[in-house]
Amino acid sequence: MPDRYFEDFEIGEEWVYPAWTLDHHELVEFAKRYDPQPMHTDPVGALDGPYGGLIASGWQTALHCIQPFLEEVMKHTAGLASPGFETFQWLKPVRPEEPVTPMIKVLDSRRSKSKPDLGLVRFEFSGADSAGDTVWRADGTFFISTRNSV
Repeated sequence: MPDRYFEDFEIGEEWVYPAWTLDHHELVEFAKRYDPQPMHTDPVGALDGPYGGLIASGWQTALHCIQPFLEEVMKHTAGLASPGFETFQWLKPVRPEEPVTPMIKVLDSRRSKSKPDLGLVRFEFSGADSAGDTVWRADGTFFISTRNSV
């Protein structure tokens, strides 16, 4: 049985997780497999690029920011699926060894009009660097079962 249902999410509720970092090797290995662009994979070539050095793949940044919430909250929630994200933005590059703090916030929730046993919860996902600047931001909706539907 899930620990959380639609009714358990409150607008304004927030989660902040410990900062993560990527070392040079993790950054390059991920990029070689999933995002093989020189700014992510070529330390020498990246020096002459627009960022003056290696930067993490935005996909790697997003995954590291959303993973703790999926593991600690959604894994134990009566979640069904997500129709997608309304916003998905990479705002600032992430460099090796730079700490990024993941944050999640409930923006909105409503019961489905067509399927009253479902609720829709809209979350904002983000990651901030050590200066407090947002490096990645997304907001998306998740379908979550209501308590009385189980």
